[in-house]
Amino acid sequence: MVMTERYGVPATKIIALMKYLQTPLQQIQPGDKVLVMTDDSMDPLVWQAFMAVVNEKGGSPALCLFPKLPYHCCDPHPAAIEAAKACNGVAALTTTCMNSGTPGLRSIRKAGRIPIWLMEENTVEILTEGGGTASWDDIKEMVELHKRIGAIYDRGKKIRLLSEYGTDFTADISGYPKDFHFNRAAKLPFQRDGQHLGGGTWPYGEIHVEPLPGTANGTVVWDTTAHYPAGIWKDPVRLTIKDGRVIDFTGGLEAQQVKAYLQKYGDADSYSVGGEMGLGTNKKCPPRAGIMRSDKKCYGSMHFGIGTGPDRYTFTDDPSKRVFSTLRLEGIIARVTVIVDDNIVVCENGEINKGLKSCW
Repeated sequence: MVMTERYGVPATKIIALMKYLQTPLQQIQPGDKVLVMTDDSMDPLVWQAFMAVVNEKGGSPALCLFPKLPYHCCDPHPAAIEAAKACNGVAALTTTCMNSGTPGLRSIRKAGRIPIWLMEENTVEILTEGGGTASWDDIKEMVELHKRIGAIYDRGKKIRLLSEYGTDFTADISGYPKDFHFNRAAKLPFQRDGQHLGGGTWPYGEIHVEPLPGTANGTVVWDTTAHYPAGIWKDPVRLTIKDGRVIDFTGGLEAQQVKAYLQKYGDADSYSVGGEMGLGTNKKCPPRAGIMRSDKKCYGSMHFGIGTGPDRYTFTDDPSKRVFSTLRLEGIIARVTVIVDDNIVVCENGEINKGLKSCW
């Protein structure tokens, strides 16, 4: 994202923003009430362009702006949560990430079929020159890839992750309902169902699975960036994991910052390994951007999360089979190798297997 560093963001970029935001907002109809949640650190051009496109389509956008939240996956301001319950859709355009498993966001979904579009940490460059420029043809191609990988995850029992920086990790991925991953992957994002808006994230482009709590072991190396500290890292951070918990973080200054961040904002379950292992599939996202919103969607990368696993909360009440934490922290493996059940190579060093159709 060099252009912003060199030249800043001119107000004229709203022209390109309104062009590319047409894709995720394609199905907005007159009368749709859409709430934008943002904070005082977000580039105003991002939420202004979003609201302008909703308005252009006859929708009714509203803005809820609050000071930047203290940590990632913190619930938004209570007033924003209540306002969201009166809307047809909610766009998260904050500079801290949100977590669909937090109490506040779950309460929004329970109030009705109200999608929460996760678009946090976006920048003008991501939306106009990176992953946000994906077309519907690009999205459909990603969906087909997600379906093939989802079918493998549905049948698989074990996952192994490797990387050039030393990741060597295994976990049990069983315990999901039948065809859970395939059925989720088969849905195009942002699609209406009658009067109800559809869910989605933007930029689009990931397929994830979560480990069964207590089964994760090995080493994971975040080699690019994480939710915290932001930016391209100088030194990778090595997570040592035993029986489903992170027992150590090692590395340079970034490792010290990660540990301090968890100590300040996390709880005991923030060290549990229950979060997403998300494989990026968006070829429009540049590698090693140093921004989670882009890097986690980048083709062949993986965002690996510790703490809350929102998937398993949707189908089990057994506390031994799900993780809920105050803080969820994700970091990036830039070029990942993913192997399921010891013999199915889903991705090798950042290259997704093009022959996955024949794997089963």
